[in-house]
Amino acid sequence: MKDSYTRNIKVTMDEVIDGQKRRSSTTLSYDICDYYFGTILYPKESKVDGRYKDPKPRYRKWLEKTVRDWAKQQEVAQSSYLERKLLENIYNTGYKLGLDKNKDNLGLDL
Repeated sequence: MKDSYTRNIKVTMDEVIDGQKRRSSTTLSYDICDYYFGTILYPKESKVDGRYKDPKPRYRKWLEKTVRDWAKQQEVAQSSYLERKLLENIYNTGYKLGLDKNKDNLGLDL
């Protein structure tokens, strides 16, 4: 069971459908968002200062804001589209890191 800090992230945004602006809301997986934004994109920004008693609320607030800002830049508000886009970004980042690591043998991992 997930605690209140690891529950899925609700994103509300405006989107244009058939020329009409509509308000849309969706929910994204906390685990995918945490890994992509907290581990891959912003590892330094996601670290919480150790002086605070409980860093979870501060990290949760930061992650929600980051995910919502990213989602507002996307064209579609469906969770399946947004999560697929996050997973593609995770895959592409890992693929690029693998190629960079093995550039001495042209990316061929023999």
